[in-house]
Amino acid sequence: MSKENLGVWLSRFAVVGVLFLLFGPWVLPNNSFYHRAIIFFLWLPAFVHFCLFRKGYPPIHKLFFWLYIAISAWYIFVLLMTIDGWEDAREFKLPFYVAFSLLGILVAAMHLKERFRDFLLLCGVLGGLAAGVTCLYVYWVQGHFLGYRVASLGVWRVVIPVAQACGALAILTAMLWLEIRRGASVIVVVLIALLGYLVFLYFNQSRWVWLCLVLSFLGTGVLLRNRAAYVMAAMSVLLLIVVVFVKPTLLLSRGLSYRPELWLGGLSLLLDNWVHGVGFQEYWIKVATLKVGSRHPHNMFLDIGIRFGVLGLLLWIGLWCWAGWRAFTHRHSAMGEAAVGLWLYSGLVVLTEGIAPWVKPSPIWFVTWLPLALVLVIDTLARQGKLGGAASTPTPGGPPSV
Repeated sequence: MSKENLGVWLSRFAVVGVLFLLFGPWVLPNNSFYHRAIIFFLWLPAFVHFCLFRKGYPPIHKLFFWLYIAISAWYIFVLLMTIDGWEDAREFKLPFYVAFSLLGILVAAMHLKERFRDFLLLCGVLGGLAAGVTCLYVYWVQGHFLGYRVASLGVWRVVIPVAQACGALAILTAMLWLEIRRGASVIVVVLIALLGYLVFLYFNQSRWVWLCLVLSFLGTGVLLRNRAAYVMAAMSVLLLIVVVFVKPTLLLSRGLSYRPELWLGGLSLLLDNWVHGVGFQEYWIKVATLKVGSRHPHNMFLDIGIRFGVLGLLLWIGLWCWAGWRAFTHRHSAMGEAAVGLWLYSGLVVLTEGIAPWVKPSPIWFVTWLPLALVLVIDTLARQGKLGGAASTPTPGGPPSV
């Protein structure tokens, strides 16, 4: 096999790996299968491809490169300061897992070029169909009562993280579909997939995810003057109004779920450990009105600060702001508009639930590393002139590329 053919096959494996990353949790039986599929189809092909063909890679934005290096270095430093046995030592691999995932997604995008947005839409559609099938299976086959909060049939078993990831796939699917013209048959399939997400999120009953979807569609419409996003926002508001009239207890019965008390406790813990945080050591937040404490403050930014100190939090905020800035820079492309919507949704949804993103592939990746990966792909393809849609011009005077 020639080197060129090997590169093609490695890229095709990376495409399959991205499919497993985005769709695998719906159908694979456990995390072991999920992570092995990602290792075999995404990380290994991406690593080999990088070793063989890195000289032909397009330039990566310099600010992103140095921010990721800085945040990874600080992560390793915190682990060295707080390590407690072999269990913590294994966490040194996590920055490399993330880097290989970002690299694999970039390799897949470079292979597919303009078709990458269609591939992302396909992944979103498959996820929506799986979400709908999940609801049918839970209520008709397993026989659960209608108030039962659904999770996926595959890897994702915890209710709120599943809703966060599902919402990310829903907004990505909706935004890509709205900006890409397709035939009638494709429109029908996409609408069925969006209906699957809608039904799943309704029966999942994660109220903040509902509100974040509304706010992200509205925010995308305002920022981009996008009529399609306004339509989606109006439809979302209408659906929330229907829920209020049909079953208001879904919105009101659980109140604020002790979030303000947990946030105050988390902030206090952050201030007590502001230098370098507690790393991966277990911590508890005690709330007087709860019989037991909480293992995290139900706010991703607070959890990052508690675990990695103020500097770790500032580095993450810097990386997140970079993603928002570059997504907005490329807002005139279909994927750029989708990235803006996903970035807004993800930044909002982790305010009431979420842990630090330094974990193996899991639902939190869909509202942390996935938006960053999408923006990285958009920025890189735009530099190659291979970004689908009307790609925006890089901001004059912006940071040089590496």
